[in-house]
Amino acid sequence: MKMHNRIGEFFSNVDFYAYSYNCQFIIIEWCIRVFPKSNKSMIDDEYFDDDQPVIRIPQNQNSKNLIEKNILKQAERYFEDISENEHQYLIETLNGFAQEEAYFEVLANQLNQPVGTKIANDALNLLYFWQLIHEAKDITQFNLLDVINSEFFQSEMFKAFDQLALGEQKPQYQAVLEQSFKLYQLELYAGCIPLLYAQLEGLLTAVLVQNGYLKQQDTKFIDVYKIVPGLKGHEIKSLWHKAKIANELNHYFLELAAYKMDSSSTVSMTRHNILHGTDLNHFNQERSFVLFIWLFAAVSFMGNVRS
Repeated sequence: MKMHNRIGEFFSNVDFYAYSYNCQFIIIEWCIRVFPKSNKSMIDDEYFDDDQPVIRIPQNQNSKNLIEKNILKQAERYFEDISENEHQYLIETLNGFAQEEAYFEVLANQLNQPVGTKIANDALNLLYFWQLIHEAKDITQFNLLDVINSEFFQSEMFKAFDQLALGEQKPQYQAVLEQSFKLYQLELYAGCIPLLYAQLEGLLTAVLVQNGYLKQQDTKFIDVYKIVPGLKGHEIKSLWHKAKIANELNHYFLELAAYKMDSSSTVSMTRHNILHGTDLNHFNQERSFVLFIWLFAAVSFMGNVRS
């Protein structure tokens, strides 16, 4: 990121931005003012299929330290140093995208807090890639959603992916990830979105198998340590079972938005119906972008997890 002087000058000269949703243009308005910086029933039953306490086993906490010392720490430092005007522009940008994907409002709220406040994992990962705005030749043409197509985002994703222990199927997982990027580039979001949801669960499953928490028997996956109570034959049947088990491998898993077992986001709440073909309202670039950020956050963390 070598263009701080240019973007600093841009943001210091512009006090207010009205950001349009489609990001085709930005109307710059000069002014003298400076602005200072669930319903459980809506969710598929698989979220809440078992509220009993899980069996606790010792876990490795080193992974949390590893992830926080690199990308998340860089993002935190950037947030501390961001100018008031750039911060305002960031929040307006995210709120603009919220017209199509409500979760952007959640991200905006996370990043619209005082310095020193705890910021959610996915918001920090988004902020890490927001920094690409400093590479833009024309700041007004920078589109955050296009970051997914950038060499930087994809190289960072595959760098993190290389650290994953996935067994013999790793080349196949990589091929699927490559196809996800291609679908996003081609704007084929009805194909991209289900594939991203599937990878978020599939990669978690593979990590749990590699760490000995799940055992595959034909097409079934068995809870080796019987962590989740009440399962017939200890057979795991949902992502949320896997999330409970992952939490026993490392508690930081539940800091990842993709694996939170609650109603905190429409992205999770609509997952089941999208994958089962009954929700056709979210096949857009904004949802795809959020899922890519979630996938990057998950892959970056899981690459450091060892039992």
